[in-house]
Amino acid sequence: MGTIDTTNATRPTRGRVGGTDADRAAKFRNRMPPSAKRSVFIRMKILLNNRKPPVNPERQEILDSTTATAEMKQMLRDMGANAVGIADFDPRFAFTQAGEVKEKFVIVYGIAMSFDTMADIGPRSQEEVHRVYHQLDDIGVRIANQIAAFGYSATMQPNEGDIPLVAYAWLAGLGELGKHGSLISPELGASFRLGAVTTDMPLVADGAQDFGIDEVCLKCGVCTRFCPGDAIGPEKHLVNGVERWHIDTKACEPYFHKLYGCKICLMVCPLNSRGIFGAEFKKASKVLVQTKDAAGMLKLIEERSNIDYAEFQEPDAKAR
Repeated sequence: MGTIDTTNATRPTRGRVGGTDADRAAKFRNRMPPSAKRSVFIRMKILLNNRKPPVNPERQEILDSTTATAEMKQMLRDMGANAVGIADFDPRFAFTQAGEVKEKFVIVYGIAMSFDTMADIGPRSQEEVHRVYHQLDDIGVRIANQIAAFGYSATMQPNEGDIPLVAYAWLAGLGELGKHGSLISPELGASFRLGAVTTDMPLVADGAQDFGIDEVCLKCGVCTRFCPGDAIGPEKHLVNGVERWHIDTKACEPYFHKLYGCKICLMVCPLNSRGIFGAEFKKASKVLVQTKDAAGMLKLIEERSNIDYAEFQEPDAKAR
């Protein structure tokens, strides 16, 4: 079952943005394609500075929370979100660095990434990721402004914000946590990114749901087999008081930097076949059969991209 016991949950601490190795992270940023760099600039220098708009002192009281919730969800979809859910804010699921978050609800939304582009695992895929992150933050700022105009506080929550987006997406009923540590949606599979807005506007929470995804992950080992860093294990771990799927970040990080953000685990997830990317995944599944495992996938990526990844290898790997 997809239920997770959060009784003993404790606040997580957000890891260093960009990873623990500052030099490798700098190389990673410098190698970004120009469009990705532009998206990062707009997000970090413009949108993040405007993520909490001033609140209209003339509040319009919300008399029907159900209607207000439906209107917010439709507004987000009209702006480009592919999936939207609402969660009650739980202070146990705010990063320790965030201090006290006073808002009561979390609006979580997802935007699909082009599956064909993500399967590229190169500069094109990095462009796509940052295009979507830019769109997520832009939508979040616009929604926060709309809510503030009603007289309620609202804060856009980016990937670098006050809350773990995957946890709140689960609490909002958008999907379940996959073995690869990312959310899997019944609509979007694993090829999407998340954004959120926290607010004190009275809304109706959706709550977590069981889509049967956790049961599939228990029996499936595709992402484990294709992870180049052996970062995805077959068992759940106790993390911040919650037993859940958890990846070895230190093992993942070198390949994340080397392979333009990697994303192999998201691309190979068989649950992509159930959602809007069914046809694209069917074509990609032939590659999985052909390459068989992580070593075969890495070889194919280098052949297709004609990129030498040696400079991003770990020192001990260069010596071998």
